[in-house]
Amino acid sequence: MVGKEQSMGFLERVLRLSASGPIEARLTHDRLALTRFADSSIHQNMVKDAVALKLRVVIGKKIGTATVNSTAMVDVRRALGVAERLAKLQADDPDFVSLPTPTAFVTSRTYYTETAQCSPARRAEAVDALVQTAAAVKLRAYGSFATETNELAVASSLGVRAYNCSTTAYLRTVMMSPQHSGTGYADFLSRDIADIDPKALGEEAAERCVLGEHARELPPGEYEVVLTPYAVSDMIRFLGYLGFTASSMQEGRSFLSGRIGERVVGENISIWDDAFDTATLNMPFDLEGVAKRRVSLIEEGVAAGVVYDSYAAHKEGFLSTGHASRARGGMPANLVMAPGSSTLEEMVKSTKRGVYITRFHYTHCPDPVKVIMTGTTRDGTYLIENGEIKHPIKNLRLTDSVLRVLSHVSLISSERKLQRDWWGTFTSRLPALKAERCMFTGATTF
Repeated sequence: MVGKEQSMGFLERVLRLSASGPIEARLTHDRLALTRFADSSIHQNMVKDAVALKLRVVIGKKIGTATVNSTAMVDVRRALGVAERLAKLQADDPDFVSLPTPTAFVTSRTYYTETAQCSPARRAEAVDALVQTAAAVKLRAYGSFATETNELAVASSLGVRAYNCSTTAYLRTVMMSPQHSGTGYADFLSRDIADIDPKALGEEAAERCVLGEHARELPPGEYEVVLTPYAVSDMIRFLGYLGFTASSMQEGRSFLSGRIGERVVGENISIWDDAFDTATLNMPFDLEGVAKRRVSLIEEGVAAGVVYDSYAAHKEGFLSTGHASRARGGMPANLVMAPGSSTLEEMVKSTKRGVYITRFHYTHCPDPVKVIMTGTTRDGTYLIENGEIKHPIKNLRLTDSVLRVLSHVSLISSERKLQRDWWGTFTSRLPALKAERCMFTGATTF
């Protein structure tokens, strides 16, 4: 870890190098330690340390950027020269107003020493707990255990000064029967490694795997569905990066474009972005050093708003909501869905004939305005009949509008879980859902 004093001192030196106009400097230092395992054996341990300095130079209404993976001043000067030259070559951007000015942000705990100092031996012990749990029921375990430390420091010639250090721990596993006739999945994500219980995670995946052996075919069609938070995370991901951003709404690519104040999903659905919720991967500020704000996105089924970075906010005369990301326009990073009062068991019992979905695989969205999602089920798909899980079924291809599914949600769990989607692009705190309608357009052979 570089630390606040050294990081901010370095950025102060960087700012003093430029005299051409306003400048913003962002320093990141990321340390990833990863243990991978397959066929119940660890096959890789790795550590990656990466440092990056991104410079943004403004000359009038022209902006130039450059990134360098070095803190040597000779490299910084070279990158700054590139950014300045690129700025001069740009056409004026009529929508650009200014880099952000300082905002006061509230800090909360994001760093856990135990996570940051996790050793390969400790990760191996967690893997061993999974392997032993799998072996007890004659299964094999696959997956990975990652611990990360991430430092973010931002400074600008307009007075922005922001620093934060955070940690994350992420353990996930797929268990498989020797004949590959069943698979089961489970994962857990937290800033604090102490929250992760490898044995419980292994038992969750093993139970799904045993239940999933010898799957039968189910014809495609429309069914009731029970969705675990793993499955819900993939659906919410599409709302997040395709619909809840200011740029997508301004450009007419969002399902919210022209619909603020209208009902877009069922009235029992409320979603917001809250970086101060410590049950999420909380953060005090964004990549521009702007204080994060809680933003209501859907209130009781009604479209309520989107998130902004400084550029998108200035286009509408607004202030940034503190959601600057690597993509212009802003991006939610701490999505939360309101809980209900049900449980997964109650959802199953209330289902006459439906499909229990653990998670999805390789999901895409061919129509962002209608939020059409397609992808296959995976690692725990079962037929529900008369309130009971009858038997495993071969994986199905879902092709349906996320908005339509969320318009027919009948039950929401009271328990919520921090989840990453299949692609690992979003982290959201989500409940399990039961939806009365969900369309499957195809089936797989396994």
